[in-house]
Amino acid sequence: MSLPATKATTATATHAVVQALESYIQNQNLLGEIAELDDMLYDLVDMHQENELALKRVLQCIHNLLQSNSKWNVRFGPKVFHKLVSVVIADSREDTASRRQLVANLLLCVQLHGRKFPRIEGKFVLQQLWSLSLSNEHQPHAAQILVHLFDDFVHNLGTECGVQLLGVTQNLLQSEVREDRRSAYFLLRKLQEIGGVLAALQCSEQQWAAYVGIVENLEEQQSHLILPTLSTLLPRLGLMASNPSEDWLAWLRILCVRLLGDNNILVLRWILKYFLSHFSLKQLLHYNLLPDFLMATNRTQLYNPEVPDRLTEDQIEKFMAGFPVDPLLEAMVAVPWHCVPLLYWLKGWDMQELPLVPKELLLKLSARIRVLQNPVLRDAAIKSVLFTFSTTLHSLSLGEYLVFVESLYNTIDEYADHHQLINKIENFSNLEDHIEHFNRRCCELISQKDYKYDVFVVFLKKLRSVPKEKHGWWRLLPIFLHRNIDTPEQYLDFYREVYEVDTSLLKSGVSLREMQDHLLHRLSCKTREEKSFVRENCVDLFVKVNLPTWNKMEELNLKPLELLDQGTDSTFFSLANLLADHTGILEDENIVQSMIARLDKRKCRETQAILQYAVANLSSDEYDKCVVEVLNRNTFLLGPFDCANYIKASRSYVLERLLEGETTTGDARIERACEPKMGQRSDADAMARVQFIGYALKYKDLDVSSICDDLLSMNNELSRKKPRYFANSKEHRRKMRIAKALLDLIERWTWRSGLWEALFCPSDQLNISFMYECLVAKMLPSIDHLLEQLTLLPTLKPAQQVSLVSVVHIYCLARWENLKEEQLAVIFAALLPLTMGANFQTRLLAQLVLHRLAIKSAECSMQLPFSNAVRNSIEATLGDKLSEFQNEARLLLPEIGIHCSTCISDAILWMTNAPFDENINFISCRFDFRTKLKSARQSFKAKKSSLTAELVSPSGAPNGNVQRKMNPIGDIYPESDFVNASKAPDDRELIVVASLIDKLPNLGGLARTSEVLGVKTLVLGLKSQAEKSDFTNLSMTAEKTLNIVEVKPESLAEFLLGKQLEGYKIVGAEQTAHSVNFVDFKFPKKCILLLGHEKHGIPADLIGFLDYAVEIPQFGTVRSLNVHVTGSLFIWEYCKQHLARD
Repeated sequence: MSLPATKATTATATHAVVQALESYIQNQNLLGEIAELDDMLYDLVDMHQENELALKRVLQCIHNLLQSNSKWNVRFGPKVFHKLVSVVIADSREDTASRRQLVANLLLCVQLHGRKFPRIEGKFVLQQLWSLSLSNEHQPHAAQILVHLFDDFVHNLGTECGVQLLGVTQNLLQSEVREDRRSAYFLLRKLQEIGGVLAALQCSEQQWAAYVGIVENLEEQQSHLILPTLSTLLPRLGLMASNPSEDWLAWLRILCVRLLGDNNILVLRWILKYFLSHFSLKQLLHYNLLPDFLMATNRTQLYNPEVPDRLTEDQIEKFMAGFPVDPLLEAMVAVPWHCVPLLYWLKGWDMQELPLVPKELLLKLSARIRVLQNPVLRDAAIKSVLFTFSTTLHSLSLGEYLVFVESLYNTIDEYADHHQLINKIENFSNLEDHIEHFNRRCCELISQKDYKYDVFVVFLKKLRSVPKEKHGWWRLLPIFLHRNIDTPEQYLDFYREVYEVDTSLLKSGVSLREMQDHLLHRLSCKTREEKSFVRENCVDLFVKVNLPTWNKMEELNLKPLELLDQGTDSTFFSLANLLADHTGILEDENIVQSMIARLDKRKCRETQAILQYAVANLSSDEYDKCVVEVLNRNTFLLGPFDCANYIKASRSYVLERLLEGETTTGDARIERACEPKMGQRSDADAMARVQFIGYALKYKDLDVSSICDDLLSMNNELSRKKPRYFANSKEHRRKMRIAKALLDLIERWTWRSGLWEALFCPSDQLNISFMYECLVAKMLPSIDHLLEQLTLLPTLKPAQQVSLVSVVHIYCLARWENLKEEQLAVIFAALLPLTMGANFQTRLLAQLVLHRLAIKSAECSMQLPFSNAVRNSIEATLGDKLSEFQNEARLLLPEIGIHCSTCISDAILWMTNAPFDENINFISCRFDFRTKLKSARQSFKAKKSSLTAELVSPSGAPNGNVQRKMNPIGDIYPESDFVNASKAPDDRELIVVASLIDKLPNLGGLARTSEVLGVKTLVLGLKSQAEKSDFTNLSMTAEKTLNIVEVKPESLAEFLLGKQLEGYKIVGAEQTAHSVNFVDFKFPKKCILLLGHEKHGIPADLIGFLDYAVEIPQFGTVRSLNVHVTGSLFIWEYCKQHLARD
């Protein structure tokens, strides 16, 4: 019989082809002959090799024929399988889901064929697949072949194939494809069972088991799982062994690369700390891991100053100690560094002058620094390089040094190494050899600071010996600088003699055009850049020599805006100074706006000049607008004592700026946090707020009292609106800024009753409470207000009582000289009941404060009848703990008011570890008291660390046992999807009916339990319940593979009756008069598990359908188990009795 001659292109046509094949087999068997299928199947595969659907039908047919209970008498050999392997795997580079399914079906057929014909025929096909999986060419299905047929390969090809698999497994382990890596983990587990593998690697069974456990858990990307695994298993690997075999070393290197490339920052931080403490740079070099290690450290998050478990400079410094500079530097220059990590490594040399290093490496390092994005940290890196590599810099030639400068400095960086350049110019006899390096970029970098004048004096002396046509770019600038040095003739003589410049044209009385044309001609300016440079510098010089006043511009018919556009920043500086002395309104209002647009933080004099003009000449509205625009660009002028003469900001603007400041996140925030220490630059927003507070104290016409009233109202409104908030949240930051401003401006306003409300906010963060306790104590007009509040002490919440006791403590010690004995007696009487209260914090603070007051009374010989008794009682109660409690942060508040009287808020914020962008750490106090503050600060850090969710390095399990996630084969690659028509139907089935349950978390949990334990069908009251987030949060995608059926509660009776007619037994989890004990219950094979409502259980009208009511015995006093827990126990028991044994 022949097959259809045309290719099958549709499902119907393909089915017809397979039917024709089956008809041929049937006819042959009826004739009593064996159906020879080799050629027919071969032709069928060849004809339809581009049609996956047709190939799948052919494989289904082959699978049916290979079944042990097949009724057909057929024969076909390896020829068909060789063709199938070639078509489906060898000649295809597809790696789609459908192709993987086809491969899975083919591999199952190969497996069945090999087991049915275990000798030569079966081995031929296995050998072909084995060769494909080991091929050096990229084979997308190699891992799938090895995972599915591993046991068959070992059985048929021998255990020596395990050693051959090591190389393939290594490649899979390093793959970017997750399925490849998971296949590698499966193979690693299997290889562990094969003799000879560990001997080939020269590692122990314990080492291999640890290796497999680590790589498997790394894949999960869950720090709570990985960190215990690492701490337990990593020491077992023998990473620090002195002489591991080359093969085992290669495996260890793969693992270390995986560890160092982990994306979980908690895991990576732990790994790096482990390497820093257990490895040396020499060992990393031996393992060829130094580049990977440096790349791993190039994560800004690792150095976050706001995280207690960060990497530290000390750890890196110790790690680098004693290691040669050259190999480390060679590895460092290959890393595309971020700011903070590179600075940590540069600081690791501890600012020591290193020996000579290859200049090529120094230039590469300089190039890495130049592209760093943060200018403050880049400047710190530049300074570190200049000092650390000073020996190498001294050895550079003049040209090499100028190349280094170009490589290191960004356009906006400030070059300050002029003395080095001057020495090199002076010491090189032949400038002509290096003149090409004196280019425009070098000129721009070096001419930013005043030291440039000395450089150009030396340069011009040497330039005389260089032919005029080779003078280059640097010939252009010095002539414009002659007015700024003591002996200008040193510059001018050169230009008169060498370039025949008429220097009289550089003085007043000459037109700008005439000056420009003359210099362009004499200096032989050829290029567009040279001409532009000379023209704009001529504008600068012309403005300096010809415009003594602003009005002179009008006389010369010059337009300021044109001059600003044509000149450089020098023109802007000159015009701003002229504007400061000008009286009268400018005709063109755009002039001031144009000048303001040119301002930045470095242009302080220009900023001052604009404001001086504005305060003298502009209307009130115009000035208000002007001062806002100026101060938005530059706030540094708020510092000088005379700033109030020209800065008159409105109260609304000052109020706004006291609270201003955006919170950054991510790497940008970490870089900002590192700026104060590494770059010696305080946070700009925090500094601006401090400057506005200082301005408010100095500017006497500013209504500071109303500003403080508004701030207090804002705080109290925020407390009412959001009484609870997280530490360092947006609300907390706003409260910190308000409280700091109020405390710092205490001299400019008076007592307000609203301060009590601020003080008594029961849920404030500690630093907020501390600041209001100090504020209230300092501002109270008299003790009467305090004594009045003490009468209300029993009605307050514990946190409010603590704050009031703290105010008493601060007030009494600050104003002790004014207190009377009877007032102290009232205070003692009010606080005494708190010493026996239920709340620990309140009780402890009351005891400590009374103890201090009692000591103070005794020292001052005050006759308080019960103070000694109180003191003795407290000492007896607290015992040795009394001295320990003296370091409590709240007890330091009175001393802060004494020792840090001008910076109380800063001391409190620093002590309580406020974020860096809320406190600039300007604390001026004696060293001994700062030590006390530091101790309290460490205590706060310790408390914060104990509450942090971050995992610290856990201790390992001594027995090496760690948690491991399952890695089932079916979860890596698809299993076959053959329809097995000959297979007898399974009479075991459990259907879980949860229609009566209405809580989605319970339903989600049941879905997850059902899927994990092999239940196929879950019945819900509404199918849409499986789409809700409360369901999916617990189901963990179980709903995607479960057969979910909808049966509403009112239809349950009909559903249960129908199932009973199909042979199912109904089992109900319920307590009834005839319940069966769960312990002894034998589940029927075909079973419906009916679960009741969370509260009401199974309704009475459904109990009659139960074949069995089963109850779980209880030994406690709680009435019942959660329905999800009950259902899970029932499902597991059914699984144990009927499914687990398979």
